[in-house]
Amino acid sequence: MVLDGSPLPDGSVARMLGAAADGARAAGGEVELHRCYDLAVRPCMACGPDATPGYCVFHDGMDAVYAALERSHAVVVGSPVHFDTVSGPLKLVMDRCNCVTPLVTLADGRQDCVPKWPRSRRGAFVTACSAGRRPDFAERSVRGFLRWVGAQWEETLAWSHADNERGSVPADTLAAARALGRRLIEGEPPGGGRAGEPEDSTWPK
Repeated sequence: MVLDGSPLPDGSVARMLGAAADGARAAGGEVELHRCYDLAVRPCMACGPDATPGYCVFHDGMDAVYAALERSHAVVVGSPVHFDTVSGPLKLVMDRCNCVTPLVTLADGRQDCVPKWPRSRRGAFVTACSAGRRPDFAERSVRGFLRWVGAQWEETLAWSHADNERGSVPADTLAAARALGRRLIEGEPPGGGRAGEPEDSTWPK
């Protein structure tokens, strides 16, 4: 699954995601693309501690995103860096995925975050930012999101550019994105750890 948080369908992030998708297809994978700027998505309302049947109480563009996440082998998230984090439409989508590992009341009265599916996906982040900017704050948000939806973060591919030309990502970076897409398909899936638990060093600190 490719989750595109770029406002520019012909921009550098979109081109990097397209290259990653090409690499995944070359490895025998199928690719499903969701552009966050094209989705009608309501903001998360933090509706309560007990899980809603299915996913969210709202039914909008997120229904297709939930279904794609559940059946995915790998998830590639892409976004430019906007004010040290991901784009607004992508952040809306990420927030609405809280229900994938919801806070529920257990039989003994305790509350805990319980994932709806195993942590058996692989994940990566591709981003572009202007020279001198830091992509690591945006990466932190994406890594937390990937864990919450049952994906193990494996890599961030960042292109820091000095120009202001749309879609000017260089050929070597696109080649790296294609290789990333291939690796995500060819690699073994991770174990089925609990999505809400920081059981290894990939959890953002």
